[in-house]
Amino acid sequence: MNITQFTMEEVRCFAERQEFNIRPLTFLVGENSTGKTTALGCFQVLANYLNGLGVDFNSAPYSMGIFKDIVRNSRKTEKGFKLGCTFGGKAEEDGEWIVEFVEKEGGVEPSVRTVKLKYTDNEIVLSADYAGKGGMAFTYCDKEQNRYRIGVNSAILDSNSPFFLLNRFHHRGERRSEEETALTNYLQEKRGSLRYSWGGLEGSSVFSMSPIRSQPKRTYDPMREFDDPEGSDIPIRLMRIKATNKEKWEFLKERLVKFGERSELFQNIDVRNFGGSMGNPFQLKVKVKGPTSNIIDVGYGVSQILPILVNIFDQPVSRQRVYRSGRIPCFLLQQPEVHLHPRAQAELASLLTTAASRDRGGQSFIVETHSDYMIDRARIEIRKGTIRHQDVSLIYLEPKGRVVNVHNISFDDMGNMINVPNHYREFFLTETKRLIGFEDK
Repeated sequence: MNITQFTMEEVRCFAERQEFNIRPLTFLVGENSTGKTTALGCFQVLANYLNGLGVDFNSAPYSMGIFKDIVRNSRKTEKGFKLGCTFGGKAEEDGEWIVEFVEKEGGVEPSVRTVKLKYTDNEIVLSADYAGKGGMAFTYCDKEQNRYRIGVNSAILDSNSPFFLLNRFHHRGERRSEEETALTNYLQEKRGSLRYSWGGLEGSSVFSMSPIRSQPKRTYDPMREFDDPEGSDIPIRLMRIKATNKEKWEFLKERLVKFGERSELFQNIDVRNFGGSMGNPFQLKVKVKGPTSNIIDVGYGVSQILPILVNIFDQPVSRQRVYRSGRIPCFLLQQPEVHLHPRAQAELASLLTTAASRDRGGQSFIVETHSDYMIDRARIEIRKGTIRHQDVSLIYLEPKGRVVNVHNISFDDMGNMINVPNHYREFFLTETKRLIGFEDK
C-alpha cells in the first residue's frame, strides 16, 4: 500500500484542487508564506483522522486556528475545504480518499461533512446527515453501479476513522442488511478482507518535527517520557535506552557517531548519569574536537539535529496511538537544516535518501526546506543509485497574486530535474547574473 498523491482544495492560499506528488522522499520548496507548513499540517490532520484520532488542526507542532482561519477567503457563499489522498500499489487498484470539512454547527472548528472512498468503478460516501438510532444507516444504494451513501451522526463521523465505520458492517454477520452485505462483498473484493486495512494512510504513522527544536540543558532531570515535536523528550529517551538496553544503546550510538563524523558535527556522544538509578539527574556529553564537552557548550547545530537523528534511527513504538507496533512512520520535517553547516545539510540529505530507499530503510519523509545543499545532495544520491529516481519528488509552491500554484518536479536516473517551471530558482539566477556584472533589467 502506497500514498502517491496528497490533495488540498480551498485551504488558505490554495484555490481549487492542488495535487502534491508524494514519494518516499518528498521535498517542499518555495518562498516564505507559500503554504509549505500548511500542507504539512493538513497532511498530518488527514493521517490522524484516517487513523481514528479525530479532527484536530491545532495538534503540535501546527496551530492552524479555527475554521475561518483555514478555509480560503473567497466569494463563495458556502464555505468548505477538502483534503484527500490517492493510494495504490503493485497489486492494488488506485483509489482515493476525499474528506470535506465545513464549519461545525454551533461552533467554530472544522467538522467533517463527507468522506468519499473512490475507485474507478465505485463511490462510497459517508455523510454527516443522520440523526437516527444506531448512529448510521444507508441512505442510498446502487449495487449495480457500486454506489453507496451512508448517513452518519456528525459527532461519530468526526471522531471515528472511516475504516472503523465501514468495518462495522463486516462484523454484523447474519444481521447484515442486503445493502450492508453488498457493500461488504464489494470491499472484500477490492482488498481481500475488511479485517485488514485498505486505503493509503490508514495504518500509517505520521510524526512531525518542528523547525525550532528544544534548547539544550546543562543538566537534565528525569521526567515523564513523551513524544515532543520539539525534541525535548530525546535526552530522556537516550538516558533510558543506555540504562535499560546496552545492546540497543551501542547500536544507536554507533549510528549517531557515524553521522556525526561524516557531517563533522561531532565525534562521540554519551550520557553521564549522576547516580545509580534512572531517577538521578544526567548530562549529555559530546566530543567535537578536543576534550568531551557538555552539549550546551558545543555548536547549537548538534542539539538541533539530534532529535531528528534519534527519531530516524530509533523507531518509537506504541507510546502514542499513532505509533503502532510494526508500523514505520512517515516523518514530516520542517526546515531540518536549521543551524546546520552546508556540509551537515548535505549529509542529512544522504541519510534521508538511504532511509527512504526501499532496499535499505523503507521509511518516508516529507521535508520542508530552503536548502539547495539538501536537494543537490539528493540528486547526487540518485545518480549514485542510493535511491531510485522514482522515489524522490520535489514540489515547488509558486505564489501568483493571492493564490499559490503547486508544481510537481520529478527526476531522471541521472538526477536531472523534469518538468521544471521557467520561474523556478529565478531569484538565484538573477543574483548570480548581478554578481558577475550583468545589469538589472
